Amino acid sequence: MSSEAVTEILEEVVPESVRGKQIARSITMSGCNVIQLIDYENVSIMRSTHTCDPFSLEQDIRTAITFNRDACPKLSN
Repeated sequence: MSSEAVTEILEEVVPESVRGKQIARSITMSGCNVIQLIDYENVSIMRSTHTCDPFSLEQDIRTAITFNRDACPKLSN
């Protein structure tokens, strides 16, 4: 899916006004794969892209949204 389309969907599902203040941002690169995790006050957004073909518009391969609410299950270590 194109990064532009993913960004548009994210803006519909979790607009910036809902996300809250950005708390942290991390990027992991492994070969052609890039994983970006952004933590906000109310939500965390993970986007994974495959960038081997820089001319391809369809680089997003996975996106996950995690809401930071008590009703949402937490991952345990």
